[in-house]
Amino acid sequence: MTRFLAAWLWLCVPLAASACDVCGIFLGVQPNERRNTIGLFYRSRFMEGSTQIPETSYLIPKHGSHVPVGVATRTVPMVETVNVAELRADLRLSDRVFLLASLPLTNTYRSVNNYQVLDAYGMGDAFAMVRYQVVNTRCDEREPLFIHRFLLGAGVKLPLGRNDLRIDDELVSPDVQLGTGSWDGLASLEYSVRHGRTAGGISVLGRFNSANSNDYQLGHGVSTTAEVFHRIGNDTLSFAPAIGGYAEWMDHDRVSGISDYGTGGTTVFSHTGLRAWWNRFSFSAYYQHALLNNEGEHITPTRHRIVVGLTYNINN
Repeated sequence: MTRFLAAWLWLCVPLAASACDVCGIFLGVQPNERRNTIGLFYRSRFMEGSTQIPETSYLIPKHGSHVPVGVATRTVPMVETVNVAELRADLRLSDRVFLLASLPLTNTYRSVNNYQVLDAYGMGDAFAMVRYQVVNTRCDEREPLFIHRFLLGAGVKLPLGRNDLRIDDELVSPDVQLGTGSWDGLASLEYSVRHGRTAGGISVLGRFNSANSNDYQLGHGVSTTAEVFHRIGNDTLSFAPAIGGYAEWMDHDRVSGISDYGTGGTTVFSHTGLRAWWNRFSFSAYYQHALLNNEGEHITPTRHRIVVGLTYNINN
């Protein structure tokens, strides 16, 4: 029964991610009632759109609006991907305090007019977050009809990834660098409710960015996930299909303190997935399909995201 409840409480809070996978922030809630976990996660963001390039070259370092005025251009397709393999630990420090830490390896790719112009690999930006459990009615002496759980968190993102990648001796766009080059603050809010085998939750993650050494500041961002699911199975093996929605909002980037109005915007995704448990192992897989892209002209629209994870519970 205890394993059932821990699994439910894990599922009750859906994953959240920032509006830019390069920033290295991915918040996935682990079963942290009296448990310490380590996990491997993989996420992939696929972006596809069009851009303008000079008639004489396809090696553009940034999006098309950066082509100098007066230069003859043509419109061509552009594809970008960001792939992240992440090692993550979720540690229970006390009855109410939890530490989540992540170390990512990142791959960024760009092709323009079907020519590969960037394919970089390296360490991404790590982060650490402390979360405080404000409410958990599961801890009451008698289990209530509805189990509520509410957590608040705060943390920091460390600028470990490179942000000096270049094409044709010019810096590439920040969204396909390996890191941001800035120290950024994080804040999270997580609420979940469960009744029997059915549950749901909402998770909000905010990122508050500073400027890097190039005086470039990514826009502050907020992401929100809402999810409902139903659990099937027993103590040894169980599954929980889930459905919901996911939305990202980003403020305008700032260059030397001046807003770049071609950046920022909102993306709304559908959110479907499955989680499974077998003994101490937990597996999760989610697919998020973009339903709405309302972003600046300098942003390549995201078409979909995929997140897959495998977690091991260290203690019984």
